[in-house]
Amino acid sequence: MIAPHLDVFAVLIFLGVIQALFLALQCLFGQPRLEPSNRFLAFNLLANAATLLEIFLCYSGYIIYTLHYYDVSEPFNFVYAPLLWLYLRTYLNQSTPQKWYLHFIPFLFYTLYCALFFIQSAAYKYNAFLYAYHPELPYIHSTTIWTTDPLGIKAHINTVSILFNGVYYYLIIRFIIQYTKQHQLSFFKSLPNKRLRWVRTFFILSAFSYIHWVYRTFFVLRDLQDYTSAALSAVIIYYMSFMLMQHPEVFRRRKQNNAPKYAKSGLSESEKEVILAQLTQLMQNEKLYLDNLISLPQLAKKLAVPSHSISQVLNEQLQKNFFGFLADYRVQEAKELLSNPAFNHLTIEEIATRVGYNSKSAFNNVFKKITHTTPSAYRKKHT
Repeated sequence: MIAPHLDVFAVLIFLGVIQALFLALQCLFGQPRLEPSNRFLAFNLLANAATLLEIFLCYSGYIIYTLHYYDVSEPFNFVYAPLLWLYLRTYLNQSTPQKWYLHFIPFLFYTLYCALFFIQSAAYKYNAFLYAYHPELPYIHSTTIWTTDPLGIKAHINTVSILFNGVYYYLIIRFIIQYTKQHQLSFFKSLPNKRLRWVRTFFILSAFSYIHWVYRTFFVLRDLQDYTSAALSAVIIYYMSFMLMQHPEVFRRRKQNNAPKYAKSGLSESEKEVILAQLTQLMQNEKLYLDNLISLPQLAKKLAVPSHSISQVLNEQLQKNFFGFLADYRVQEAKELLSNPAFNHLTIEEIATRVGYNSKSAFNNVFKKITHTTPSAYRKKHT
């Protein structure tokens, strides 16, 4: 018979459960609830709490008193990375992706599939627990109501889950690359505000947890070291608690400033018109937008005008920021290349590079946002 026990790891994991539940409630019902992305963060925390609780019970041996909870958290393998992806997308873009609920179809399917295991007897689940955590102990007699894994998914659930989550980590990395390029940021160097630094740290910690999961699955082969993954997840949750206490603004919706943005500016209307004319002439004559490294300070230096003055002119006169201003010129240049038969030999990626973009995906996103069609479709229609 298994004797329940507690040690440092068990306490660390159990406190992680409590902390995860507390943070989830804060995100759902506290001040952070006003930030739309925190709904996904809250559900991520609840999934982690359920998983940590099961690992705590199994590791400490207390699962023998709650055998019907064994493997209840397994379907959550299909929500970790989707929730992380949805959280980061919503957090950075300040809008929830359309049809976000479709990402949880695998989770719902596997939950229903696991019902075949959930309806089994306590004795059957006790033997399943022994197989995973105490293979040296003898099994007890049990009966099977029906086969628990007709499709063979459960037997390879870790491999399937890792591949599934790996697809989402690829999507996350691709999204981060696109976002940083569009905003001319360096993800692994100094970032301009705490929100972006939080995104970086949270992603790195989550990715490290995923890599540890991969290592444990393919090199440990059993659930004996689940507690190491659980301890790592608990540490991440503690870090989130620290961030919530020290930098609560990171978890709150960005405030809208109702005061005029340039109320203290000394620029007159005539000066704004002069700057805009100079800016337009410079773009048309020198085509600075074709330089993928062009920045607002460089442009300001060429015009001998402060950067904030250029930003003000673009905001007030054109209702655009610096990147939107460049995008208009770049897309117009791209349209000319795409509709000219003389450039049919150029690929879309080569055109993207010519007009100032470092990646095809960033170019496609901006082009479609402005023209409501893809570069390929535009070329097909106009040549």
